[in-house]
Amino acid sequence: MANIVVASPSKMFFVEMLTRDIDLKDAILDLLDNCVDGILRQLNDQRREEVLKSEKPYDSYWAKITANPEKFSIEDNCGGISRKIAINSAFRLGRSLEDLQRDKDIATVGVHGIGMKRALFKMGRHSKVISQHKRKAYCVEIPPEWLDDDKNWNLELNDTDMGWESDGTSITVTNLHQRIAYQFDADSNPFLKDLQKEIANLFAVSIKKGFRVSLNGKEIEPVRLEILFPKDLTQESAIQPYAYKGTVDYVDIELAIGFYRELASESELEDEQKIPRKTDNAGWTVICNDRVVLHHDKMPMTGWGVRNVPKYHTQFIAIAGVVQFSSNDSLKLPINTTKRGLDTSSAIYWHTLNYMMEGLKKFTDFTNHWKGRESETASYFSDMSPKDATEVPEAIPQNMWKEVRGSGADNERRFTPNLPRPPKDKLKHRISFLRLKEEIEIVGEDLFGNPEAPPAEIGNRCFEDALKKAKGKA
Repeated sequence: MANIVVASPSKMFFVEMLTRDIDLKDAILDLLDNCVDGILRQLNDQRREEVLKSEKPYDSYWAKITANPEKFSIEDNCGGISRKIAINSAFRLGRSLEDLQRDKDIATVGVHGIGMKRALFKMGRHSKVISQHKRKAYCVEIPPEWLDDDKNWNLELNDTDMGWESDGTSITVTNLHQRIAYQFDADSNPFLKDLQKEIANLFAVSIKKGFRVSLNGKEIEPVRLEILFPKDLTQESAIQPYAYKGTVDYVDIELAIGFYRELASESELEDEQKIPRKTDNAGWTVICNDRVVLHHDKMPMTGWGVRNVPKYHTQFIAIAGVVQFSSNDSLKLPINTTKRGLDTSSAIYWHTLNYMMEGLKKFTDFTNHWKGRESETASYFSDMSPKDATEVPEAIPQNMWKEVRGSGADNERRFTPNLPRPPKDKLKHRISFLRLKEEIEIVGEDLFGNPEAPPAEIGNRCFEDALKKAKGKA
């Protein structure tokens, strides 16, 4: 008689594999993703298309995060999880085909069905999920004993009466792992400050659309994703943005790139202490179904330093762009499993990258053409005002777009700016040299009565004085 060989999985293995490669920050952001997906499912039952066209479709929805060394919790009013889904799939390790079909008409970002479980196991050994959906509430608890028992993979769902005004979900994790409790200690670790910044960046679009997120009682303000837009797009001297629209394999693509501020002056570029702060808003931001997956990127994956596009340099701190991917099939979006990075093997992303680089080259060229003459561009920027970068493509009149053919995409078109260039009869050349800081301060004190005068102004004054002297001898 044959012996039975044990081939059942180990919970410790699953927990280790699920949590090993995800950062704590990403695990928490996964839970916020679930909140936004819940909003979309709610809107799907309430004339979704009409609501999503409004300025603030997520208004009245919120999520409240509490994190300290004793516990982590996140509460929301985003519709809750139905009892049926909780029993059949919400607590399974992975999404079934039925789950994918359930969201086939909704622009979510949930793909693999492991976000909630991964976050719970990442943070601690005791979790409790309470959810109210259509006024009916229940509780599912994952105690430490369950994690230690390889034979029992089932969980108990118990009905409860929460009496919440709005349907939603409350998740609480206690018995925190020691390293997690340390990161939640605001007095000794910067993690919570970094988390706040990440939420402001990655959920900027959702928050702008009305979704409210608070961390330990403090509501989070979104970062602004803006580029400058000319008051009159038809003016020949206007600094116009570059924009593109198209659809590839049921994924709608929109992008816009331009300047979010005036060009960096020579004195700014010489002030090495200020530049790191000012460069934060430069680069590409990539958005998938309203969630930012990459913000202000300046690396080759978004075209910097690839082919004829120069590598990012502080002289390009004025350039910013936004790419938006939208689809009801989240599997087609060019994002990785953490939903915080790009899947650069995606054919859809490679298609889009060509236009990202084309637009990027327009503005690096402009910056290089005016190098050393940045002050002469002031009049161009004075006629511009900030516009939400995600709204730029819609702000360009239909008759100004040019159709793109032969690329394999549908409804493909782009708007290519004709940016002003400096007159050829006024070509200037840069004079640059290095001197000791103490010597520069001595000359600054002598010329301006200020040892902290910008080096560029000191150098320019020295040249003007030398030029006057030379002309007097001519």
